[in-house]
Amino acid sequence: MSIDKDSEEWLVMRYFREKYTDFPRGKLVKSESPDFILKLSRKKSIGIERTRLDYIINNNPDLWPVYLISLIEKKEEKLRLYKKKLFAKYWLLMTVEDVNLKDIHKHIRDYNFLFDDVFLFDLFSGEITEL
Repeated sequence: MSIDKDSEEWLVMRYFREKYTDFPRGKLVKSESPDFILKLSRKKSIGIERTRLDYIINNNPDLWPVYLISLIEKKEEKLRLYKKKLFAKYWLLMTVEDVNLKDIHKHIRDYNFLFDDVFLFDLFSGEITEL
C-alpha cells in the first residue's frame, strides 16, 4: 500500500516534531513553498522546506557529502522566494533512511548554510543531526 506525497510529508513532519525535543510550539500548516509553515504567533512563523536524500548515499558513502551539499545548494536557490514571506526563521529538513550520520560534520564543516537551521532526520532510527 502506498500513500500520497502529502500524507507522507505530514507523517514525516509529525514524526520529526515528536523526536525533536526543541521543536517550538505552534500550529503546523501545509504549504507549497516552503512545504510547511509553523505559526508561532500571529506575526511570527518558521518556514520549513522538506526534502529527501536518496538511497544513492547508502551505495557509495564517499559521494554522500558531495551529494548532500549539492542538494542543500539546490534548496538554497529557492530560499530567495521564501524570504519574501518574511518568516522569523527558515529551516531545511532533510530525511534519510538508515544512514550513519556520525561523521557528517567533518565533511561539511566549512559550508556556510543560508538556512537558519538544517536538520538530517533518519526515519529509520529517529536520530536527528543538526548541521
